[in-house]
Amino acid sequence: MKIRINKKDYKIIDKPQRHILISTKKELHGWWPGKRECTSERMLINPYNGCGIGCFFCYSLAFPGYFQIFREKGVITVAKDFDKSIAKQLDSINVASCGYLSPVTDPFQKLNEKYHLSENIIKVFIEKNIPIEFITKAKIPQEVLELMKEQKHSFGQVSILTPHENLRKILSPNGASTEILFKNFERLAKKGIFAVCRIDPILPYITDKIKDLTEIIERAKSKGVTHIIASVLDIPLKIKNSIFSNLEKYFGTGMKWNHQRLYKENIGTSLHANIDYRKRIFDSLRNICERRNLTFALCMEYEIKNGEIKGLNKEFMSSYNCEGIDIPVYKRERGKFYPACKCKGNCLYCTDARCGIKDLAMGKEGSKKDWHLKDYRRWSKDIVQSYLNLK
Repeated sequence: MKIRINKKDYKIIDKPQRHILISTKKELHGWWPGKRECTSERMLINPYNGCGIGCFFCYSLAFPGYFQIFREKGVITVAKDFDKSIAKQLDSINVASCGYLSPVTDPFQKLNEKYHLSENIIKVFIEKNIPIEFITKAKIPQEVLELMKEQKHSFGQVSILTPHENLRKILSPNGASTEILFKNFERLAKKGIFAVCRIDPILPYITDKIKDLTEIIERAKSKGVTHIIASVLDIPLKIKNSIFSNLEKYFGTGMKWNHQRLYKENIGTSLHANIDYRKRIFDSLRNICERRNLTFALCMEYEIKNGEIKGLNKEFMSSYNCEGIDIPVYKRERGKFYPACKCKGNCLYCTDARCGIKDLAMGKEGSKKDWHLKDYRRWSKDIVQSYLNLK
């Protein structure tokens, strides 16, 4: 069977999950423009467009392009030889921020066992001594742990939605079991790799019981976690009917109605739960974390205040950076990359660019820009020129 995209036919490969292979010109890039809350710069990497974990509420289902092919046809797009492309891109720059694998779809989903793009990309970063992070609801491959233990600023994030395995099977049916997810933290800790527990997203009336949230936090701490990130489910307008339908399918008509009553705040292209409800949850979570000597932050949480969209992290975050780890910008020296300075990498609020890249002092500029590979190349040329001027 084939699928036609942009006047070109692609063969659908059935196993381990329906997918196609494409050549891609995708480039490393920073955060998307708009409502930015992420404090540190990242180079975003998505080797798979579409995800086999199967969360019915995933916001990527509202994305255009290849993500729509996945939503409509159930076909995942695999970026052929993306690891080689990434290697060439990194060779073209002398400045790098931490890699982010991957902000949209799970890097260790079942399909990765066939192509190993995620492991290969991590290897590329580690060999160049550039930090890289991942987020997953799957079992972390052992090779990843062995690679990342060699780079002091690399770290892993594991998403745990609920401590109850029967509920986990509904919410992330093709993800790892609850036991394996908690075991991920222990495996990271044993290798000396910083680990983050994400309770992300919290589904109102389904996974929001304080008792359950406390259990996740305590179990994560017992496995070596020191930082917690949370968010409450937001519902993209484009797929709201699908999400409400699935809530009714799995949890009953009453649950659907409860969510329709709760989700009245339209912020950007998504519906958000009532702000008072969300703030109660976040206040409880921060208090739970503080009593256990853990740091806490939010992910992409906002409110409308005086007619403007405002982030909530300043109100609730207890860490310096939202991911709980301070990572400076890296620069190339003698072939490999090393920290450019002793800064904490808090670019969003930076007013003194000790790394030498004035663009990244976004607190001073009052801007929230999105950066692209061309910007990293421009910064790289500036650094080389500065070096030549000193000679």
